[in-house]
Amino acid sequence: MFFISPVKTLYSIKFYLQTLKEPLWKAFCFIAYLFVLGTIFIAIYIPAKLQQPLTQGVEKVADYVPNIKVSNGVITANSNERLVISPKELQGYKFIFDTASTEPAYPTQMQKENIMMYVNKDTVYFSLNGQFQENKIQKDFNFEISKDILLTNKQQYIKTISYILVIVFILVLAFRMVMLSIIALIVVFIINAATKANLGFRKILALALYLQGPVLILDLILLILPFHIVGINVLVVLLIYIIYLNLIFFHLRATVTPQTKNLIDEDEE
Repeated sequence: MFFISPVKTLYSIKFYLQTLKEPLWKAFCFIAYLFVLGTIFIAIYIPAKLQQPLTQGVEKVADYVPNIKVSNGVITANSNERLVISPKELQGYKFIFDTASTEPAYPTQMQKENIMMYVNKDTVYFSLNGQFQENKIQKDFNFEISKDILLTNKQQYIKTISYILVIVFILVLAFRMVMLSIIALIVVFIINAATKANLGFRKILALALYLQGPVLILDLILLILPFHIVGINVLVVLLIYIIYLNLIFFHLRATVTPQTKNLIDEDEE
């Protein structure tokens, strides 16, 4: 049955052999089905998994956030008193708010003093990993934030961050599936040539697409483990491809007879 085909890719070499007899569009339907399953899993699992750490993160940020108001191109923070914030999590990096001043910041100064962000009356300066940015506040930009506002709207912020992370994870999933399919295609080509199996391109491409089944399932399993593992290492993925393909081509050689040899040698349409 098509709906359990991802599970079959984990254990059934016979399933892979059967796919060689099927039209290529079924392989593309399979990869689309995998992507839909992965997307549903991410959309359900990620928000639930990140609820607690995001809540803790917002509450930690709220402890450091000063009262900031931006109106008519002017920034007011901490009643215009100079404020230096240096969370221990940032290993010595500092945020400086000095909104009574118009004194600019300079890249060398910020780098030397480990200043990640400096805010004066009308400009925000960023410095990180040698990159320096200077952002002038526009007069039509209005904004207000404080600890009370942050905590009051905590759930809304958590939902927004969760949605953004879900989108990012889905895009990463799509990119990863495309890249791993290309890698699988190359591996199948190499093993096909090395074993002189003479599979046509359609069958090679089908195998490359169906091999994404065990990889995605293992990816999702690793994602729900309590350990900090996200995704299978590329070397492990290559090992999975090589093991499965060797088993597939071994069974192909074992089952080839003069009557069935056309399964391998037939022209691709």
